[in-house]
Amino acid sequence: MSERVAARAGRGRQVWIVEDEPASATLAAELCEGWGAEVSVFRAPLPFLASLRDRSQPTAVVLDWRLEHELSAALFLATRHRYPTLPVIYWTGHTAAALPSMITEDARTTVVDKAAGTEPFERALEWAIGGGDGDRAS
Repeated sequence: MSERVAARAGRGRQVWIVEDEPASATLAAELCEGWGAEVSVFRAPLPFLASLRDRSQPTAVVLDWRLEHELSAALFLATRHRYPTLPVIYWTGHTAAALPSMITEDARTTVVDKAAGTEPFERALEWAIGGGDGDRAS
């Protein structure tokens, strides 16, 4: 997709990223911004949870499975409780088989391995910004 089309695709879209690794957080934010999305990066769980409660619904959420203190599953459950149909991208250093079935079998969640490069993440982002309908990105 051209940069101009990508920027228009995400215009007015809000993507929240929960990533405690600075380099990964920066890369994810840059990729989302390349699609024209507004980005909020959370390096810790509590500000993310407060935003779930206090801010308007984002278009999509990007989570990392290996968050400190193994809190990613709790953040996923909190997100699903508040927004049952919100597209979630798990951008992680693990394969989908390493994640629990509540994540891998969720129709509004897709898992992307960081080792696969940025192209699969961008496909997942396009899916999520589009509302997470249709086939999940992989």
